[in-house]
Amino acid sequence: MDAFRRARLDLLTGGFDASVDAACSHRARGSHVGASKRRCAQVRAYAYTSPNLSLCERLFLDRWWSLGVEAFPTWLAPNAMTALGLCCVVAAYVMMWTMSPALEFEASRWVYVACAGLAFAYQMMDGMDGKQARRTKSGSPLGEVIDHACDGLSMCFYPLVVLDIFGVGHATSRARAACVSTMMLGRALFVVDTVSSTFSGVLPVSKFLDSQDVQLIVQTLMLVAATIGNRFLFDVTLSLPYVGAQTIGRVGAVFCITVGTIARVGTFIKTILASDKHEPPHWPSYRSPFKIAARCALVEAFHGLCLYKSQNFAFAHATSSILFGESEIRIMSIRVSDPDFPVTNWFALFIMACTTVVPAGDAFTSGVLIGTALFVFLHRFSSLAAQITGCLGMHPNIFIIRPRE
Repeated sequence: MDAFRRARLDLLTGGFDASVDAACSHRARGSHVGASKRRCAQVRAYAYTSPNLSLCERLFLDRWWSLGVEAFPTWLAPNAMTALGLCCVVAAYVMMWTMSPALEFEASRWVYVACAGLAFAYQMMDGMDGKQARRTKSGSPLGEVIDHACDGLSMCFYPLVVLDIFGVGHATSRARAACVSTMMLGRALFVVDTVSSTFSGVLPVSKFLDSQDVQLIVQTLMLVAATIGNRFLFDVTLSLPYVGAQTIGRVGAVFCITVGTIARVGTFIKTILASDKHEPPHWPSYRSPFKIAARCALVEAFHGLCLYKSQNFAFAHATSSILFGESEIRIMSIRVSDPDFPVTNWFALFIMACTTVVPAGDAFTSGVLIGTALFVFLHRFSSLAAQITGCLGMHPNIFIIRPRE
C-alpha cells in the first residue's frame, strides 16, 4: 500500500509531496503530509499586497463590490463566494459549447444574454470575495490561490465567446488556427501575470485596459450581439490613418490584443528588472522568472498544437482548460508553499496529447480524459489547500470560517 501511495504521488506531483519531511505542528484537525516545516515557513512568510485598481474599478466596480458584499452574511466564507462565481462561468461555458458547438454565432439570442449575466455574476463574486475576507477577517494565502485558480478557468471562457460572436468557427484549418491562436494568446498573457505576481507578490494591473475592463467589454459585446446580431462587426467601417477603412470588429480585436499584449509583457519586464524588486521569501537563486514564464509558454504552445490536431475540439478545449487551471495552481504553489515545486506536469501533457488521437464523435473517451484532467486539477488544488490550512491552523474545510486558535 505504501508503495502504491508513493507511486501515485510521484505521478501526480512529480515527487514533490514532501512525504519524507516531518510534519509541522499545527492546530488544524489532523495533519497533511505536505505541511512540512520548510513549507510551513514559506506559507507563514507569505504576504499579500492588494493590486492597483483598473480603470473600471476606479470608476464604479469597486464601489459596486463594496455595496454588494453587505448583502451577504458574515458566516459565508469568501471561498464559497468564489466557488459560486466559478459555477456561473462553468454554466456559461457549457451553454456556449452546447448551443453553438461550431463557434459560428448559431446559438439563440437568449443564450448570449444568459452568458453575459453569468459572466457578470462571476465578476461580481470575484470582486467581492476579497472584501468579504477583510470583512470577516478570514484572509489567507488560500483565498488568493482559489481566486487565481478560478480566474484561470474563467479566462478560458472569454476568448471562446468572442470567437463565437465573430463567427470564426473551427471547421477549416485556417479557422482552427485562428481559434487556437486567439485562445492561447489570452492564456499566455494570463500566465505572464501569474509569474509576475509570483515573483513580486503583487498582481500587475494596467491602468487603462486590464482584465476587469476586458470582461465588461466582452459582456457588453454579448448583449449587443444578442440585440442586433453580429453583422455590425463586419458592416460598420472606420477610416484610420495609414491603414484606411477597416471594419469595427477588426479594429476592436486588434486594439484589445495589441494593448493587452504590450501592457502584459511590459509589466512583466518591468517587474523582473525593477530596481526596487523584492524576491519572495525562500526564493532559490537558481529559479528565474524568465525561465518559468518560458516553460509555461512552451506548455501553452503544446496545448495549442494538440487543440489544432484534435478531432473533438470542444472536448479537447475543456480538457485543456482544466489542465490550465492546474498549471496556474502549480505556479501559485511556488509562491505560497514551495519555491522548488516543478512548473511542468508531464502527466498533464500526456493527457493533452491523448486528445489528438480520440476519434471524432467519441464522447466517452473524451469524457474519460476530461475526468482525468479534473482529478489532476482537484488533486493539485486539494494538496496545496491542505498544506495552507495545516500550516496556518485553519479549518480543513475551505468553505468554513473558523478563527485561528
